[in-house]
Amino acid sequence: MLSKQKYYDIIDYIIEISPGFDTRVLIMAQAEGLTRYANSMIHQNVFEDLTTVSITVIDGEKKSEQSTTDYSEQGLKKAVTEAINNLEFLPSSGTQPLPVTEPALIEHDSFNKELEKSFGVKQRALELKTALNTLPEEYLAYGTYSYTEYNISYGSSQGVKRFARSNSVKFSILISDKTGGTSFITESAQEPQNIDFIKSFAQVFERAKLNNNQQQIEPGAYTVILEPAAVSDIVLYLAFAGFSAKSVQNKISFLTDKLNQQVFDKRITIEDDWQNPNTLAIPFDFEGYPRQRLELVTNGWAKQLAYDTLSAMKDNVPTTGHSINDVNSGGIPINLVMSGGEKPLDKLIAESDDAILVTRFHYMNIVNPRTAQLTGLTRDGLFQIKNGKIVAALHNMRFTQSIVEAFNNVVDISSDRKGVPKFLGNVYMPSMVIKDFHFTGKTN
Repeated sequence: MLSKQKYYDIIDYIIEISPGFDTRVLIMAQAEGLTRYANSMIHQNVFEDLTTVSITVIDGEKKSEQSTTDYSEQGLKKAVTEAINNLEFLPSSGTQPLPVTEPALIEHDSFNKELEKSFGVKQRALELKTALNTLPEEYLAYGTYSYTEYNISYGSSQGVKRFARSNSVKFSILISDKTGGTSFITESAQEPQNIDFIKSFAQVFERAKLNNNQQQIEPGAYTVILEPAAVSDIVLYLAFAGFSAKSVQNKISFLTDKLNQQVFDKRITIEDDWQNPNTLAIPFDFEGYPRQRLELVTNGWAKQLAYDTLSAMKDNVPTTGHSINDVNSGGIPINLVMSGGEKPLDKLIAESDDAILVTRFHYMNIVNPRTAQLTGLTRDGLFQIKNGKIVAALHNMRFTQSIVEAFNNVVDISSDRKGVPKFLGNVYMPSMVIKDFHFTGKTN
């Protein structure tokens, strides 16, 4: 990847060749070594080092944007020229986001050298070989295993500079037998001690062995145990549809007129914290503003919202530094962390007399954002629990559920949490036991 100084040189050159304009530069770089495996064999090792330079030129209420992966002087000059020339033909787009002016410099390096050393292509291949050799012939494994380095830089004609560097490991494991019974897990982490591929592979295999001869249950309200992947899907939807200040301003959020009120069970605390070591550390947003730690929900009470500059201007408050460079989204929290409870997942299962264990969801959609009503399907492992033990695999079901209602029907939350890969890094989530969770349809 390019050096920090090279990013700053790119920014300085762009500013130099666009005099007289409010010019802002965002550089996103990702170098990823990815190992893919299918049919219990490694079939691909790829490496991609991609740097994207996004240039915004503002003249009054007109804004022109160009992106390029050609960061040579010729490539940058072409992109800047196109951006400036396009201003003539663009209509006014209204009030523009205020440029960040302070602090002049933000730099943060959370790069973990041990992570780089422990998860290179050779190490990943050896771990995969060890894991795949444990599978009987009738089972097949599929997935990815990757090591990624991230650099992000920002600069503008106001003289500010930003740089952050980090790295992470993530993997996905899907194990299936010849009759179609599957199990799945996906995890990510920034610390080597938080990644144990062999252990996770063994856990997925044990679940895959249980996921056979699926039985059908009728739609209805059930007590469910949601594993971290399922919880992360729900919380991420809450982030986009509820925790954004713009969604509240547009009165489509379930938090509309409910700030500083109790909205969830008192055991639920959700933060957005870029300094939490279990999320990807980016101390500024895509507009260059310092990213603030947010107490979104504290002991069930709705406390704070995520702002970008335009949504902050509308409420006459400072931005919280949560722009994702999309004015239609407003501020979006991406470093989501939910607090854990007092008992590990295994104990929550052992203490359940009658429950449904959910591995993960897919095809989720918002039905009603004002009640945070979601719908989706279960996938890769739905199990019936009786007297503390998994007694049967179940056919996948469709759920339709208000998450406001569900998060007020909490029975327990696990003490153990997992990093789950999501938009720009990962979220850090526990498992949850929820009563009266509504399954509304069957699948074959």
